[in-house]
Amino acid sequence: MEKINNALVKDYTTYKLDGYIKEIVFPLNIEELKEALESLKGKKYKIIGNGSNLILSESYDGTLINLKHFNNIEFNGNMVKVGAGYSLPKFAIESANKGLSGLVFASGIPGTIGGAIYMNAGAYGKEISDVLRSVTILDDELNIRVLNKEELSSSYRDSIFKHKNYVCLEALFELEYDDKDKILKEIKSIIETRKQKQPLEYPSAGSVFKNGEGYSAGRLIEKAGLKGMRVGDAEVSLKHANFIVNRGSAKASDVIKLIDIIKKKIKEEDNIDLITEQEILK
Repeated sequence: MEKINNALVKDYTTYKLDGYIKEIVFPLNIEELKEALESLKGKKYKIIGNGSNLILSESYDGTLINLKHFNNIEFNGNMVKVGAGYSLPKFAIESANKGLSGLVFASGIPGTIGGAIYMNAGAYGKEISDVLRSVTILDDELNIRVLNKEELSSSYRDSIFKHKNYVCLEALFELEYDDKDKILKEIKSIIETRKQKQPLEYPSAGSVFKNGEGYSAGRLIEKAGLKGMRVGDAEVSLKHANFIVNRGSAKASDVIKLIDIIKKKIKEEDNIDLITEQEILK
């Protein structure tokens, strides 16, 4: 099994924060994954994909299990089986090229299939659970099981994977046939819109806070005058207030401190408790 000690945080997360990871392993198959999980019982570890929703401490003393080798994809008509480590944007493009629709919203989300299912990723009013039919998992006793859509308890940026010690191995999606050129045009439009409205020129981990009933977190933060606020090299984006960007050499502690400042300010001004969408690993 491939293993790296003292890996750089910036190499395995989209925030590209300064710091080191004690150990990161890359299982090639289910047997190696089981072996890794058995050896880590009672120890600190985390399953990751692209690290696109993580704030990883500058000295993470646990093990990260990266599922990049779980990258199979199999098209069978409009049903598609995809590995947990497969790129979500790549899946959206490949499906479009086969005249399959349903993933246009996901074309700009920089995560993997497993990560998207874990947090029920979404954009523009759509979520990954809308097209998901079942997920093959390793349960907490390392048994392989298949959970259907109803068993995933998917809701806004949430799923059973956040509450159970399950590992997503692969997923089955049901897409819809549509005109290839039309789908690709919609994807191009989505990507252009993201470039215009989101600070893609700097490393980030996407939206920091969840939107709530009747409010947009970004609008609240902008109204509070927090755009451009910095702690170290972590900055509230001038382009989109619900993004914190790394302007150079930001550390996890910078990002976390900035999050705390934002939450306190919004609580004072609007009496709203913002809920962090990103996951903090210490």
